[in-house]
Amino acid sequence: MPALERLLRDLYGPRYQIDLDKKIAHSRVLEAKTFDFWALGDRMKRANVDLMGITLEVFAEVKDGKAIFSSTGQEFPLEGKPPADGAATRRTFRVLDWMDKAKTRLVTK
Repeated sequence: MPALERLLRDLYGPRYQIDLDKKIAHSRVLEAKTFDFWALGDRMKRANVDLMGITLEVFAEVKDGKAIFSSTGQEFPLEGKPPADGAATRRTFRVLDWMDKAKTRLVTK
């Protein structure tokens, strides 16, 4: 457990929660941070923690089948039928193929 705590603190700061019963780690990031899902998965693997998936709640705009994160400008393609294009609002996404940067995409949750 100390490895997971250290990982979350190093990557995202001191605001994290770990629920071993549900096998969920939750971190709240208050400042703009570029997301590198591959690096997160790699560090989790090296910390000997099974990572089943990544869910992300972020202010994002949907435009032309892509999610554009408001704070960083990062763009990710959306899987399936994307919601209608719209202004930035708080949205929840599930990250697919996070271990392959070329295939990483999001699906609305």
